[in-house]
Amino acid sequence: MRSPRSAGAIALVAAIFVVSACGGAGAAPSGTPPAGATPTVAPSTATPVTPAPTVPAATAGSPTGTAIHIAKNCRTFTAEIPTYCVVTASDLASIPVGAKVNYLGPLLDNPYFLSSNVRIDDAKGNTATGYCIFDGRPAEDRGFCAFSGGTGTLKGFTAILKVTIDAQGEWHLDGEYYGNPASPGPS
Repeated sequence: MRSPRSAGAIALVAAIFVVSACGGAGAAPSGTPPAGATPTVAPSTATPVTPAPTVPAATAGSPTGTAIHIAKNCRTFTAEIPTYCVVTASDLASIPVGAKVNYLGPLLDNPYFLSSNVRIDDAKGNTATGYCIFDGRPAEDRGFCAFSGGTGTLKGFTAILKVTIDAQGEWHLDGEYYGNPASPGPS
């Protein structure tokens, strides 16, 4: 039986042999082993280092979002691409009452659910872009919308919103937004 010391010496000799062989006649011009050769590396005694996790840019400034509530009326919704609903209440000045929530498809006329690209547009150059999916059956009231960008005062707007409908048929989008949308300028 070999002692741990002699096993270590054998590994060291093997590593020296491999390193010296890479610089010899069989090596490619760049010093790498020839094609098809399997490089051998001596076992490391160093402790593996796990890289630090990176924080996505969208959440780097604020780990928690700011609460947001938007209500919309969808009497104008036709299930034809494009169609829209109108904002009737909002606690974010950058999404004013009267802004349109435009539904751009791909799926607006399925009796069971809606799945659509969405753009909120205040008709003054301020838009927020995202995607919504929710249950379209009258007795159900669940779904989500996520926004990940925009223009004007909504540039950089990021939000995750739960979608519900109340007894009067008013749709509610409640959740959090991230970033700091600018206040709208003079109208």
